[in-house]
Order: sequence, then structure tokens, then C-alpha cells
Amino acid sequence: MLTFVDRLHLVQAGCNDEYVHEVVLENLKDRSVTIFGIYLRFGYNNYLEIEDFDDTPLTLKPFETYVKSYGPIEFYSMNCQKIAVNGLFNREVKKTLFLATSDGKYKVKAPVWHWNPIDEYFSNHFTAVIHPVRTTHRGSSIGGNMKFVVDLVNSDGSIEAIQIPADHQLAPFKHFVLTQDSLASKGSLEQFLQKQIEVAKLTCKSFTVYDLEAWRAKKNESYKGKPIEVKTCGPFRYFVLGRLFTIYDNWQVDRRNRKRVAESRQQQKPSSMLVSEMADKPAQTSAQASAGSSSGTP
Repeated sequence: MLTFVDRLHLVQAGCNDEYVHEVVLENLKDRSVTIFGIYLRFGYNNYLEIEDFDDTPLTLKPFETYVKSYGPIEFYSMNCQKIAVNGLFNREVKKTLFLATSDGKYKVKAPVWHWNPIDEYFSNHFTAVIHPVRTTHRGSSIGGNMKFVVDLVNSDGSIEAIQIPADHQLAPFKHFVLTQDSLASKGSLEQFLQKQIEVAKLTCKSFTVYDLEAWRAKKNESYKGKPIEVKTCGPFRYFVLGRLFTIYDNWQVDRRNRKRVAESRQQQKPSSMLVSEMADKPAQTSAQASAGSSSGTP
């Protein structure tokens, strides 16, 4: 098996959730490896997706090092439900980095074809695969507590993107400070920035304000309800109780499916009988007409 050196840098900046800021992988073997995904497992049942390479797999050459930094996130999700994972980042929770490689799940002795944690969910429904939801603008990630993004167009045509949080005291402008009223709406921020240009405290050719809250309301409308607080499972709960629950859950699903099929067939029977009766009527009419003509009926 391939050997990797991994380093995780966890931070909570620019958003309300902790996230993996940096990952370092080093291939210490003399052959290349293809990586399809990087996951951080909390306990035994929660897999946090750090990066997905399914579309363009990452190939690490022999003794090559891969370093990747990640920006802040909007939130975490699973099945269109927001997930709260900050409680999993404490020291008491065991964390393990897993790779979906061309040899299978990393650190598994028996080679397995293209491993993905979703495969473990189908065999154990206590498995949770959590995905970070990110918003990017001009190549930079935007955290969940940012309220506006302002594109400043300089005199040379270059564009500088400024992220503005909901707290007006944290705005990154050097020569002036935003007010709480200026962040009340997109229009009020535009008026405030225009005044700063007029008094020469803000230098730019033009600017564009993007309302992130309105954009999120449309983009994230499928994520409803409060975030679910996830917890880790011990070995007995995950491997024993989780497997038993999966068997029972699959049995219930199979039972419901068989019931639907039976009901569907039951509904199709009356319609098929009606078609059969309609097909018999022309034959009966022809027989009656033949009998009438032979008896001299006008």
C-alpha cells in the first residue's frame, strides 16, 4: 500500500463553521497513485468531504507532495439539510483522514475498486457523508457571515473584490468605517460608498454591490430547518446497532415498495377489464345484426 504524510490545518475564519484550511499529502512510495476524493472521518460514522476529484482525478507521482488551501464555507449539508459539525472538531473526537484512491480506501489492506464513503452508507445507515457548501466569487471563497461583496473597478480596469461582513466594524476599508445603517440594504451601502468617493476617501472608477443574503435565499432555498447537531458513534453502536438498523430499514423500504407494486397492479386490472369489454361489444353487435337480417327484421 502507498504511504502518505498528512497534515490538517483547522480554522474558523470568515464563517461560523470550522473547516479544513489546508491539507498536505506526500506520496512516499516509488509509484504513482490516483486520488478520487479526500475525506475526514470523525469517530466511526461521519465522513466530511474535503475535496472531490471525481471529474478530474488527482495523480500523485512518486515522492510528490500535494498542498491545497481551502477558503471559508457557507455551511455543511447532507441530503438538503444543514449540518452543524463544530462539536466534532474538538480534541475528544477521533479524526482520521481517508483517501479514495485507485487502490481503494486508503489504509485498507485488501484492494477495493474506487472507494467512496457513500458505499459504506448503503451497508450501514449510521454512516453520514457531510459536504461543505461554498460560495465563490472571482476565485475567492465567501464565508457564511459575509453580507455583501463589492467589486471595485480601478482606473486601470482591474477589479478588486471586497467582502463585507454583517458586523460593520470588521469591514476591510482603510480610510473610512462603515456604519450599521449603511449595511441595512444593498441600496444604503451603494449610497454610502458613493459618498465616500465624492469626499475622496474611496478611490475607484466604479463599483458593483452584490447582496449575498438575497442570493443565498435563492441558491439555498432547498436547505430548510435548523442545522442538525451530529454526534459520533462508538464501535458497538456503529458496527453492531448500525448494521441491525440498516437491515431493518432496508426491510421496511422493500415492504413499502412491494405494497406499491401490488396497489399499482390492482389499479391496472379494472382498466384492462374495461378495454376487454369494449373489444367484445363490436363482435356482439355484428352477431345481433346477422341474426336480425336472417329473421327479416327491417
